[in-house]
Amino acid sequence: MGDSHPPAHEWSYRVPSPPRLYVPPPPIHTLSGAPAVPFDHHLNLDFMSTGFDNNDFLKTVTYDHYIPSHAITYWQYEARRNAQQVLPFLYLGPISAARDHEFLVSQGITMLLAVRDIRVVNARLLGSKAALELGIPCSTIDTSGNQELIGQFPHGIEIINAHLSEIHKQNQSTLATGKAPTLGKVLVFCETGNERSAAMVAAYLMAMYSMDFVKAIQIIHAQRFSVSFDDSLRHLLHTFDCILQAKRDVIHSGQQAGGAATSTSQGHSLGPTSREVLRKPSKRALDETLEDDVNMDAEPDPNDVARFARRAGAAPFLDDGGS
Repeated sequence: MGDSHPPAHEWSYRVPSPPRLYVPPPPIHTLSGAPAVPFDHHLNLDFMSTGFDNNDFLKTVTYDHYIPSHAITYWQYEARRNAQQVLPFLYLGPISAARDHEFLVSQGITMLLAVRDIRVVNARLLGSKAALELGIPCSTIDTSGNQELIGQFPHGIEIINAHLSEIHKQNQSTLATGKAPTLGKVLVFCETGNERSAAMVAAYLMAMYSMDFVKAIQIIHAQRFSVSFDDSLRHLLHTFDCILQAKRDVIHSGQQAGGAATSTSQGHSLGPTSREVLRKPSKRALDETLEDDVNMDAEPDPNDVARFARRAGAAPFLDDGGS
C-alpha cells in the first residue's frame, strides 16, 4: 500500500480479545487494617430463588460464630499447600490437603470434591487415598479445559448441596437420641487449589448467596491469597453471573405471574419448571410487527431510516488526492 493511501485508523495484527475485567483487592478496614469483606447471611435470604434444590440446610447454618480469618494480613508462602475455610462448611485447597490425614480428621471434612482436568484423570494423578482410608466420599468434576467449567458449575453446586443436605437430615434424626449433631464440611480442591477449584467455590457463592463475581472473588482472595483468577476465569465467572441473574429474573417473574414457577434443578438445569412461564413471551417478536406482504415500492421503514440514513461511513484508508 503506497503512501497515498494512509490508514484511517490504527491497525493491529493481534487476535481481537475481550476487554479486561478488573477486580480490585478486598477493601481494608480503616480501624483494624484487616480486609473488610462483608458476608451477608440472614434467614430472610431467598435461597429458593437460586433454582437449586437441597438448600434447606442453609437456613439453619448461622454465621454468628463465624468470623472470616482474612489471611491476607498474615499470609505466608507455605500456606498455599494448606486448605483454607471459605464458609463454615466449605474449604478450598490443593491436592496435598486432600491427602493429609490429620487435616481431614481435625477439620471434620465429610466429603471431597475434586475439580480435575481430563488429562490428569487419564494419568490417575489426582486422587486421595486418605479419603478412602477414612471412609470419606469423594466426588469429581472432570473437564478438558477451563471453558467447560461453566457447564459444570451447576453440577458441582448440586453435589455440594446434596451432601450437606443429607448430613443435615441425619442430624435431624439424631436429635431425639441426644447425640451432638455434626456439621457437614466439603473440601473443594484441584492440583494447586488456586484456579479450577477456586472458580467452583466462587460459583457456589454467586449461585447460593446472590453475589456478583467481583465480591465472590474478593471473599475467596481474602481467605486464600494464592488464588489466581486470570482473564479467562474472570470472563467465565462474569458470564455465569449473567446467566444466574437471568434465571433469577425468570423465576421472580414467574412467581409474580401466579406462583406456578417453582425453582428446581435437574442435572445441569437452573430455572422454573412451569412451561407456561417459559412459553409466555415478554413482548412481540419482530415478524409480528411486520405485514405478510411487503411492497418493495413503498416508502422505507421509518425505523430503518432512523438507524441507517444518517449513519456516516468509515473508510479503512484515507485518500490524500495523490496518484
